Amino acid sequence: MSVESPCIAESQPRAFADNDGVEHGVSILPNDASSNRSVSHVKLARLHPKEHGAYFVLAIPLVVSLFIAGLTPTTLSIAIAAFAAFLAHEPLLIVAGSRGNRVRESTPAAARTLVVRIAVTVVCGTTAFWLGGQSVRLGLITCIVFSGIQLVVSTKGYSRTLGGQILGIAGLTLPSAVVLLAGGIELAAAVQFWLMWFAGRMATTVSVRSAITHHKSSASLWATRTCDILLAIAFAVCAVGLFRGSAIWFVTLPLLLAASVLRFFSPHPRHLKQVGWSLLVVNTISGIIAIGIWNY
Repeated sequence: MSVESPCIAESQPRAFADNDGVEHGVSILPNDASSNRSVSHVKLARLHPKEHGAYFVLAIPLVVSLFIAGLTPTTLSIAIAAFAAFLAHEPLLIVAGSRGNRVRESTPAAARTLVVRIAVTVVCGTTAFWLGGQSVRLGLITCIVFSGIQLVVSTKGYSRTLGGQILGIAGLTLPSAVVLLAGGIELAAAVQFWLMWFAGRMATTVSVRSAITHHKSSASLWATRTCDILLAIAFAVCAVGLFRGSAIWFVTLPLLLAASVLRFFSPHPRHLKQVGWSLLVVNTISGIIAIGIWNY
């Protein structure tokens, strides 16, 4: 999840981002000319999710589950529906006005894009619901519930809070478990697969937030302690899985190692881009390990 830090220029005009998420240029025109050309100063909003890390939270477990469960009409329908619903999130927020009125007015394509992506989600989701068994249908209903909760959280402006991010991780990793169910994997194993990815990703996410908090002069002690408590919970969940003898939990080791490094070395927020790419590599390694262990 990305963290935005708006900059204010005092010496010369430059781009800045206001609360509605659209970048604007500082006008150097007279007031009347500025008002007449205000539309030209608004860049079209992006119609895909801005949080680049979220793509990999969804995609890596989903790809791994497809390798394990195999490609069938049901598993493919679930995967396509999940990704289409994910891509529909941003245009939905724009159309709903959560990104600001200027963003909605300057991005008329958002409504059309939303209709297409929702249509793909509904068609593929309905196909999977019709083809799948009872456990698959229960899993799809659970995904819908998580999506609804996440939508409410986002429209209220809480998606970047710690709770909102953890909820997002839970919802984004859930479709991979449903794919496993569609591939004939037992419910207990599918739930364990989801819990494994959720705990591992929660550990890395909390560690990143902890690093950011560490460099904030205004951060409270409670914020740091909350991150540490959640990190300890994630480690405990993974430890229980490992000690119970389930080899698949070894997948979490690269994620836990990365979380530990981030927590104890606390890289500066200016290095978050490099941290993000490093976490992508770590998640990919965990995905390769998962495929290898499951097929062993």
